Amino acid sequence: MFAQVNGTRLFFDVEGSSYVPEGPTMKKRPVCIAIHGGPGSDHSDFKPWLSPLQDTMQIIYVDLRNNGQSERVDLETCTMETMADDIEALRKYLGLDKVFVLGHSFGGMIAQILAVRHPQAIEKLFLINTAPSHHFYEDALAFAKQVATPRQLELIPQLFEGNLESEEAQIEWWAENYGLYFYHQDEKIMYETGHRPIESLGISNYTFKHIMPHYDYRDEITAIKAPVFIASGRHDWITPTSQSEVMNQLIPNSTLYVYEKSGHNPFIEEQEQFLSDIRHFVTKED
Repeated sequence: MFAQVNGTRLFFDVEGSSYVPEGPTMKKRPVCIAIHGGPGSDHSDFKPWLSPLQDTMQIIYVDLRNNGQSERVDLETCTMETMADDIEALRKYLGLDKVFVLGHSFGGMIAQILAVRHPQAIEKLFLINTAPSHHFYEDALAFAKQVATPRQLELIPQLFEGNLESEEAQIEWWAENYGLYFYHQDEKIMYETGHRPIESLGISNYTFKHIMPHYDYRDEITAIKAPVFIASGRHDWITPTSQSEVMNQLIPNSTLYVYEKSGHNPFIEEQEQFLSDIRHFVTKED
C-alpha cells in the first residue's frame, strides 16, 4: 500500500488488527510504526521476526523515502528530519492517535528525531540497536578492530563514509561484511535476510557522506517524555552497547535491555526473549 504524504509516496504494510473481539466487545490494540535500518534497506528487515507481536499490537511497516518500495525523490530532500516528518505525516494520513514507534539502527535515529520533533505522536518508543549521534562510528571502528578481518577493516569506510562506487561494490561490501552483524553465523538466515531488501545505493552514499556527519541529538533526547525501550546486542559492532548506554543515561524514562547472544539484530538472534520483553514493556504501567 502507498500513501502520498509530505511530498513523497511512501510504501507501508500492515500486520494484525487494531480492534479484536473480546467476549461481547471489541478491544482496541495499540498501533506500532516500525522504521527499518539502513539507509538503503527496507521494512523486510523486520519480517518475519516481528510478526508474532501482532497478538499484542497492530504493526505498520514503512519504507523510508528513497528506500525499498517508496518513491525515489531528490536526495537533497532526504534529511533525517524530513524522514521523521514523513512518519508523522503518515500517522496523520492513517488517522491514528498516539502510536508506538519502533526504530532499528538508522531507523532508531529517525525515531529519536520523530520523538523530539513530534512528541504528541508518541505513546511509547522502542530504540533497537541504534545511537544518538554520529559518534557511534568511532566506537564501531574500535570494536571492529577487535573482531574484523584485515579485508573487512579495509572495506568498512567505503560504506560508512559514503564511498561505494557501484552496485557491484555494494554487493561485495555486504558479502564480505554481513557476518559482522551476527553473533550466530547461521548461513540460511544470513542469506535470506541479506537478499530480501531492495538496496538503494544512492540514498546510502548520500546519507553517510552528507547527512550522518552532522547527526547529533544527544542534547535534544533529554526532553523525551514517553517511556523508552532501548535494546542492544552485546556483540553489535556498528552501534555498540556503549551507544545504548549513552541513550539510557540521557533519556529520562528509559529502560535498557542488553541481549548477550546477539549482534545487530536481537529480534532475530534472541527472538523469543526480545518479543517477551517487548510485550512486557507494552503492558506494564508507566
